[in-house]
Amino acid sequence: MTIAGALDTSEATIGLSQTAFFMSAALFSIFIPRLSDIVGRRKILFFLIFVTTIGGVLSAITPNIELYFVSRIIQGFSGPVVPLCLLMLHAEVNDPKRYGMLMGIITAVNGGIAGIDAFLGGFIATHFGFRPVFWFIAAVGLITLPFILKGVRETKPSAGQKMDWFGVLFLVITLAGFLVAFNEAGKVAAAN
Repeated sequence: MTIAGALDTSEATIGLSQTAFFMSAALFSIFIPRLSDIVGRRKILFFLIFVTTIGGVLSAITPNIELYFVSRIIQGFSGPVVPLCLLMLHAEVNDPKRYGMLMGIITAVNGGIAGIDAFLGGFIATHFGFRPVFWFIAAVGLITLPFILKGVRETKPSAGQKMDWFGVLFLVITLAGFLVAFNEAGKVAAAN
């Protein structure tokens, strides 16, 4: 059964949940890397994976479309994970060639390593439904958390500085406004 069928909604509404996920990821990517410089990159990475894991659990157990939307927005917190990992990697690796190779590996894994993530997700969804896909995401998050605590060194390159929360709020609201405007502008032609 599809997500739309299970939640008694339309495919278009499910598509909007993807838009909400990516919008959340974009908005959090604006300020989370800078916040991590101030409060600690390992701490923020742990928080992002933890919150994303909660979003995965909520997506897996959601009884309705409203909670599904909320869970996907929560999962969007994961948007800054790759930039944050690249900042952490840059602080640890001084050799440009080695850094370039490792950066390529991180971005390839993020991209799904030639579609393996799409294949695996499709296989799970086809044979077991959509909920186990989110349980799988949550399980990977839970497995990852202890490795972050044990294997990632804390770095705070901007410790003691203050976050410009007014500036963050301005940027987030402005970008959100543009994203919504572009999304709605696409509907104007259809309305005429």
